[in-house]
Amino acid sequence: MRLFTPSALGEIFSRIRSISFAQYAEDLLLYQVFRPRDRGVYCDVGAYHPSHSSNTYKLYLRGWRGITVEPNPDREAAFKRIRPHDRHLVCGIARERGELTYHRFKQDKFNTFELDEYRAALERSGPPITVPCLPLAEVLDKHAPGPVDLLSVDCEGLDLDVLKSNDWSKHRPTAVLIEDIEEYCLRRDGAATQSPTAQYMRDLDYACVTQAMFTFFYFDRRAVDPPGFDIDASQIRG
Repeated sequence: MRLFTPSALGEIFSRIRSISFAQYAEDLLLYQVFRPRDRGVYCDVGAYHPSHSSNTYKLYLRGWRGITVEPNPDREAAFKRIRPHDRHLVCGIARERGELTYHRFKQDKFNTFELDEYRAALERSGPPITVPCLPLAEVLDKHAPGPVDLLSVDCEGLDLDVLKSNDWSKHRPTAVLIEDIEEYCLRRDGAATQSPTAQYMRDLDYACVTQAMFTFFYFDRRAVDPPGFDIDASQIRG
């Protein structure tokens, strides 16, 4: 007795394409808005986990490759096992090379370099550790296999510092995904102002195309026929 007919199996496999690995389905929205091609290069800063809550794992499965940056040393083995074709770095990203104190908690999604009042009250998984940090420009200089098509940044409040550590005259990703809770709250409340991160991206001549909850999707207005995407220019300049 067959459990599934051929037509049912076809429907099941078609549904698999719609699976999201990201926290708020950022990867699905990325596919709808930017239409990634079969090959591309990403840099995922604050990658957290190789597949869970990942903005880039769906791209990895498609054939994209790149750099994953995650300061939590406990994740290193999983990244190397699940995404062996990526370059994984156990470090933080900061405006200057050096070391920062990394705070770890039982729920490791709250791990951070910047300890606020809320996180200070959480149950820790151990004492803080010291983690090496590099500017984003230095990471891309050394490890990017070519022009970066996508930059994803989720660094628990330090996202603007990550962006400012890049050399935008040299490394200018076509698309940038950034967690920006302040901008989310400003838009939610109908404020006329922008967050510092949103203003920074605007000054760099990036257009905010859409958002998925706290994640904002930016596209380089200067990009001409970007190699990694099939985006319609009218979405940016229309």
